[in-house]
Amino acid sequence: PDPVFIWTTGNNVLLGTLLAVIFGSAALGGFVLDRRALAAEAWIMRQPGQSPSDYVALAGIGPALLNMSLTGMMAMTYVVMVGSDLNGPTIGAIMTVVGFSAFGKTPKNILPIMLGVFIGSLAKPWQADDPSAVLAALFGTTLAPIAGRFGWRWGIVAGFIHSSVAQSVGILHGGLVLYNNGFAAGLVAAILVPVIIALQPSDKQYPDPA
Repeated sequence: PDPVFIWTTGNNVLLGTLLAVIFGSAALGGFVLDRRALAAEAWIMRQPGQSPSDYVALAGIGPALLNMSLTGMMAMTYVVMVGSDLNGPTIGAIMTVVGFSAFGKTPKNILPIMLGVFIGSLAKPWQADDPSAVLAALFGTTLAPIAGRFGWRWGIVAGFIHSSVAQSVGILHGGLVLYNNGFAAGLVAAILVPVIIALQPSDKQYPDPA
C-alpha cells in the first residue's frame, strides 16, 4: 500500500489547554485522594522503574495520579518546545507516557531519554520537530528503566541510539509492526544493557529490580 501521512497543525493552543486541564485535574485529584501525595511522589522518583513497578499498589492512587500528571506535562512541554504540533499522533504518544507513569515511568527517568533523542536530532540528518523524531522522543520513553537503573547518562545514550534505530528499523518489518518505536526500543535495550553491565565495575550496586 502507498504510505499515507496525515499531520494536522495549528491547534497547539486549543489542545494544549485541554491537556493542561486534564493533567491539572489529575494532580488535583491526587492531592484530594492523598494529602501526602507530594512526599510519596518523591519516593516514586527514586524508583528505577523496572517492571514490576505498580505505583498504585506501592504508593497509592493519589501519588500515582500526581506522577501521571507530571510526566504528561513534561511530554506535552517537550512537543511544544521543539516546535512540533499537538495532534492525534502526538497526543496519543503523550497519553501512552501518562498511562505507563502508573507503572514505571517518572519525570526523572523519562527526561534523559527525551534529551538523548533531542541531542540525536542535532547530530543527525533530521530535525527535532520532525514527526518521526517527536514520536521517537515520546514513545522512546519505554527505555526509561535504563535511565532509572543505570543513571541519567546512560539514559541519554539510550535515547540517542533509539533516535537512529527508530528511524531505520522499519525496513525490517516493512511497516507491518504497529509499534515501531517499541520494536526499536527492544533492540536498543537488548544490545545496550549487556554492554552497560559489562562496562561497569564488578562491585557496582544497582537498585533492586523488585
